[in-house]
Amino acid sequence: MRRYSAILLAVLIWIGSFTNQAAAQVEPPAVVSESAVLMDAETGQVLYEKSMYMQLYPASITKILTALLALENGRLNDNLTMSGEAVYSIKRGSSNIALEEGEQITLEQAVMAAMLPSANEACNGIAEHISGSMANFSQLMNQRACQAGALNSNFVNPSGLHDPNHLSTAYDMAMITRAALKYDKFREIIGTVRYTIPPTNKKTEARDLWSEHRMLTTNLYYYEGVIGGKTGYTQEARNTLVTVARRGERELIAVVMRSDNYAGYKDTIALFDYGFNEFVETGIVPTIPASGDAALIQEVLNQHQDLKINRLLRKGMSPQEITIDYELVENDPFKQPDLLVKLHINNGSSQMYPDLGSVYLTNSSLKPGEKSWTDTALVILKVLAYIALSMVAVLFIVKRFFKLRRRRTERYRLRPLNRK
Repeated sequence: MRRYSAILLAVLIWIGSFTNQAAAQVEPPAVVSESAVLMDAETGQVLYEKSMYMQLYPASITKILTALLALENGRLNDNLTMSGEAVYSIKRGSSNIALEEGEQITLEQAVMAAMLPSANEACNGIAEHISGSMANFSQLMNQRACQAGALNSNFVNPSGLHDPNHLSTAYDMAMITRAALKYDKFREIIGTVRYTIPPTNKKTEARDLWSEHRMLTTNLYYYEGVIGGKTGYTQEARNTLVTVARRGERELIAVVMRSDNYAGYKDTIALFDYGFNEFVETGIVPTIPASGDAALIQEVLNQHQDLKINRLLRKGMSPQEITIDYELVENDPFKQPDLLVKLHINNGSSQMYPDLGSVYLTNSSLKPGEKSWTDTALVILKVLAYIALSMVAVLFIVKRFFKLRRRRTERYRLRPLNRK
């Protein structure tokens, strides 16, 4: 009997060890960088976060936004001429490719110089070419960052060289990267390992540019599926790193900030392993709430009966654990027509993992820019009122005209004739 009990106990311990291993697999990685985020590029869902809203110095990952603005506001075959301000205003000893005042390169070459070897003077040249000055370009940077959903950043230069007012967050940099990934050219740029700038009007020899991102090439930190990214470093910011990787249909963005030496690469590898291995894509079908503004919310949800929200759930997590909060949005941030409902998707009862984000639904029976029936009725009433007032004015004028004409006729009849 004791023998069978011992065997049974051993089996239970063996099964328990596998259970514990499976449970350990879904634990978030132990990231040592001060701030980090892992984001699904398609939906913006945050899979992991560590102080992702903390404002820190971004250093050269700032150049992702500079490249985005160059793609959106310039033509890559445009020629730009380096000014003295662009060349000599950068900090001595900071990253550069020795561009000279008066040197002419294309916008594409400037963007490659900014993104691969992190040339700061090339960023200044881009800024002046796009906006006329670096100050104007900084304003454009902040506007575009807000449009991308990066609301806690303040950019004061195009390069990321240290300035106490030049700040961003891991979340904001992931959102900016997500916006840039919509452009195939950006994907090509961040995935380029080597690029050559041919001789220019100031240089007789070609320049070879090499990417500084160590996860792109075969080395200690190479990671299968990495599309590209951007490195950053200043003494004040320490190391910052943005990396994009894709496996199958899943594309992830990892951002780590304020890390030492190569710890950012190790953190990024751990984040990608976690995101690719421990999540399963699941379709979540929202249910209609039974209280509150249920009738108004029902009006919108009825128009989205086939709605399925795709999200990445941790392995072993059931969709039944997901809860959805519904909220009628009074101040529509997206300026959509008619009713707007916000669905905030909660990640079960656990506080260990980030929530699954939000989805906004509008009155889909309206075409973009179309008014609701109440707005249309109001417009019709205004038009009818304008027509009525116009008719009254016309009738008044006509009546006044005939009245004056009648008076003149009567005066003419009563006037005595002058006979000779």
